[in-house]
Amino acid sequence: MKHIIIFFLLCTATVLQQSAVQGADAGPNHPNAADKAAVQLAPSAVTGMYMVKEFGAKGDGVTKDTAAIQKAVDACTQAGGGTVCLTPGTYLSGSIYLKNNVDFYLQQGAVIVGSPNGEDYNPADVCPQNTASKLEVTSGKHLLLCIEQKNVTVRGPGKINGNCRNCTVLILDKNGKKLPGHAGLKWRPAQMLYFVESENITLKDIELVDSPYWSCFIHGCTQVQIEGVRISTRRRETHNGDGIDIDCCQNVTVSHCRFHTSDDSLTLRANDKRLKVPKECRNITVTNCVLSSGQACIRVGVGNGKIHDAVFSNLVFEDSNMGICLCPGWGKDGTDIRNIRFNNISFECIRPFMLFFYCQTPAKIEDIYFSNISGQSTGPSILLGTLRNKVNNVNFSDIEIYHNAIRGKAPFEAFRIDGLTLENFRIHDVTQGKSGQPGAMRLGALANFTSDRCYFTPVKMTEQEQSERDAHGSSGTP
Repeated sequence: MKHIIIFFLLCTATVLQQSAVQGADAGPNHPNAADKAAVQLAPSAVTGMYMVKEFGAKGDGVTKDTAAIQKAVDACTQAGGGTVCLTPGTYLSGSIYLKNNVDFYLQQGAVIVGSPNGEDYNPADVCPQNTASKLEVTSGKHLLLCIEQKNVTVRGPGKINGNCRNCTVLILDKNGKKLPGHAGLKWRPAQMLYFVESENITLKDIELVDSPYWSCFIHGCTQVQIEGVRISTRRRETHNGDGIDIDCCQNVTVSHCRFHTSDDSLTLRANDKRLKVPKECRNITVTNCVLSSGQACIRVGVGNGKIHDAVFSNLVFEDSNMGICLCPGWGKDGTDIRNIRFNNISFECIRPFMLFFYCQTPAKIEDIYFSNISGQSTGPSILLGTLRNKVNNVNFSDIEIYHNAIRGKAPFEAFRIDGLTLENFRIHDVTQGKSGQPGAMRLGALANFTSDRCYFTPVKMTEQEQSERDAHGSSGTP
């Protein structure tokens, strides 16, 4: 028996030594980095709770706490899992790598703030799925990363702050003002939270604020639950300040979340080119959320794959540009979109419904259902098929739009759709002096069009207008 115990201790020491050597060789900003010595357990770890301050974190908003937080995460996962706890304080940090079976818990008053120093973040080649974007001027660096892990939770009620103003390097003109658009950006991190090809992921009751780019990117993941998350990015200031981007993911639920974003609040995407195991984006449920967006509250599209079988229900859109936007592509590639349902939605936005193609490769949209949707608009909703890209079977039922025109355009347009069905579709023109008269709906090049119990004034597009729509459809946006 004595010999067995000695042999076991020797084996354990060898494993720990190898783990330390591997971490040392990986570099400080790599997911496999660890201390040169074996991870030391803090006193609280006996109960499965890993307090980051017991691993050296200060939480004073000045000290870089990256290494201490990572030590707690590494100790937790090496012990088989548990809770990594951040007590109240401000934790200045670079990249943190989340690991298997870690419950990453920010107590009320705990705030992680992104470091303004780019050297504190991961390299852009941290994993083959990651990329930097020249077009949108992002570095490929992230604040929290979860790369090919399982059973990971990030939860609040604490906050993760991307520190947008201090993490974005601007290009100024001779008068000291930022150049317009992306031309005014020199450097910034990429998505603040980055989950890739991971399984059983939970985000719950956490607040995500001031990301310099997208707030949360979930790419190629399965079994994802997002509940009670609050997200805000700076309106008219943060370029591409999305909320949650769900890309090539399966079996995802999003519920009871609040979005206030400069760009799209929530997107479904299908860009699988960099994934190790390509996936379709499918089986998505979004419910009981309030969204406010400088662009689209819900955007479906972008990528080279397929998006299908998704349900959006019980939503409120506030003070937004677009409500629902289906756009199969944004550039070269096109996405096939099928069987998407939108139900029980209240909106206040410029354009409640948008459907258009902006891609060079063929794509299609089919089996789209809108029901029990009502609200106020000031600009036109546009459904724009093209000669090359097919739109089939689009159904609207129990729709009510109160339209207050600010540019004199018709409140609704539909062009080149095969199988457009309108049931109890009502448009009230409440522009000053019109007192709720039926609003105009411009229709053109429709096949298999049916309507029943509708309240609007149908207007047939002229041949010139149809030619203009075809030209718009070929070039991109309406």
